[in-house]
Amino acid sequence: MVCPKGITILATVLLCSLTAGKAQATDSAAAWGADLRLRVVDLNRIPTEAARTWPENRFLRVRSRLWGSYQITPQLSCSARLVNEWREYGHDKGTNNYQSLDEVVLDNLYIDLDNLFNHRLNLRIGRQDLTYGTGKILRIGTPLDSSRTYYFNAVKASLHLDSLQADFLALQVAAEDELAIHSRDRPLLEGDENGGGLYIKNNRFPSVPQEYYYFYKHEQRAANLNLHTVGLRFMPKFSEQLTANLEMAKQAGHRQHETSAGGELLDLSLFYRLPPWRRLNSRLDLSYYYLSGDDPHSRTDEAWQPLWARYPQYMSYTMVRAQVPHFAAWSNIYMPSTGLVVDITSRLKLATRLALVYAPEEGPGGGHKKGTLFVCRLAYTINKKWRANFHLEVMDPDDYYSVSHGHGHYSHFELRHRF
Repeated sequence: MVCPKGITILATVLLCSLTAGKAQATDSAAAWGADLRLRVVDLNRIPTEAARTWPENRFLRVRSRLWGSYQITPQLSCSARLVNEWREYGHDKGTNNYQSLDEVVLDNLYIDLDNLFNHRLNLRIGRQDLTYGTGKILRIGTPLDSSRTYYFNAVKASLHLDSLQADFLALQVAAEDELAIHSRDRPLLEGDENGGGLYIKNNRFPSVPQEYYYFYKHEQRAANLNLHTVGLRFMPKFSEQLTANLEMAKQAGHRQHETSAGGELLDLSLFYRLPPWRRLNSRLDLSYYYLSGDDPHSRTDEAWQPLWARYPQYMSYTMVRAQVPHFAAWSNIYMPSTGLVVDITSRLKLATRLALVYAPEEGPGGGHKKGTLFVCRLAYTINKKWRANFHLEVMDPDDYYSVSHGHGHYSHFELRHRF
């Protein structure tokens, strides 16, 4: 198990020792930066599995971050980042526990030891962000604060062998941040989690890049979970226009009292880059996403466990809010969809997706069809420092839900400024 305090102490000791010797470093360099995100959110009539719908609400999210890094030697560097977010709600103001500047989180604090053993090994030790593949397995360690933070307390060792890269990972995330400044005990998880594994990237065959992985995870809950996940991913390149993505994974493990657990994942996409038309760079895809559900008539929990991928994935709120009882706990879904991405100009990009969303196991309404989903996102790069996007999701719920009140929607308008 990776101890966050242990990682912090180790990183601090190393940083202090390295900083003490910076007078002898000849190639040292410091860098810093900051960003600000303003997001206005509007949602209404989003169905859930708890015989209710999420009512209308509008709120403002303001996230600010400040980071810095220091290159002590060509092989040694350190980085840190602070983040704060406050919110203002139009409805249910009493539920707002994000007040202005009441808590500052150290969401990155790590050291890099690079080019060890003749440029074969890189180490990153400390609190860091991690993403692999398309993010279906590992991307976010702190889902309950939404997109305020993503971090893991981790040790990552990257071994480079010609066309092969193998990353060895040890991971830990606490239910509440032990390093928060002016802590408000905001939950990041339902209970502590730890684990680790191996992620291999194989580029030996340029026409078919491949990835393989194994992860172990332990969740501390009312019914603790010990889970093993093994998977592979292929990304064939048939031509300059036609490519694909295929990912398959299998899980096995047990919950407390030896209840067996296991799930399956299939993620398949075919991408076609459309011929140039009016100078538009556009790509069409046909996709199929499957995650197993739990059969209530069996003694085994067959539902897919989302590991460290509890974030919006294909959509922001309309579907993840429907995954009860855990926020963004992706499971029990199969979803054929088609998407289109168009670069209207060098600064303006449009992305759309139309999906039919089903469930392998029936829902509280007695059916298997969750609904029809439309997603649209318009992103605009104003200049080097300013970016904006508008995101819209509309869902027409079906017989999977016992209660629904017409079309549900989620939308946001966002501005980002990088200092």
